[in-house]
Amino acid sequence: MFGPRVPGSVLGLSLLVPLLAGCPDSEAKFNEFLDNTKDDRDFMPPPPPDVMPAEADISGDFLLAVSTNIAPDLPLQFIATNTLTTDEMGNTLLTACLQPLSLMQGKVNVPREPIGDPLCYEDIPIVDGTLEIDAGVVMVTGMANPVTGGEIVATLKLIGTILDEEFYCGEIEGDLMSPLMSTLKGSTFAAVRVTDPAMLPLDVTKNCKRETVRDKE
Repeated sequence: MFGPRVPGSVLGLSLLVPLLAGCPDSEAKFNEFLDNTKDDRDFMPPPPPDVMPAEADISGDFLLAVSTNIAPDLPLQFIATNTLTTDEMGNTLLTACLQPLSLMQGKVNVPREPIGDPLCYEDIPIVDGTLEIDAGVVMVTGMANPVTGGEIVATLKLIGTILDEEFYCGEIEGDLMSPLMSTLKGSTFAAVRVTDPAMLPLDVTKNCKRETVRDKE
């Protein structure tokens, strides 16, 4: 998928809650969005092919984008700060803190400023270059929701593969709980290393096929 550690059962998608809960008419806007984009979502491309995992050190900062099946070209974005450690049994463990970034409705690149507390997860096993973060119930603030600008509540699980030290990606499982019930099956995420979180790339990678999106000029 911040500040004081959030229990693993709450993915702290502080970004998801605001997607719908904050605005009185957010549900109506969301339903309108679904109607207007139905054809696009019905013809989503097939899932990416299998990728080979790598034993790579992904410690450091990454731009992590969550591309939902509802609006694949308007990803939620985070700065993921990762730390890898090894326990006494030789197991590799990941601590990941996800800092939500603000986004204007309908935008990919604006303004992308840190908002709210980071969501932190500790002791995530890295096994043969793969990882799994069961975020549980996640809530995301509307200011980080580029789709409708409202709050979102969902259950999320990130299932990822490390491809190299610069890139990891995967699929998302879970269900949208508010403003309506809908599966998130088919949603993806991708994380690209950044040298300076204050200087983010305009092209935002959204899946393991390294497909990117950006605002149209």
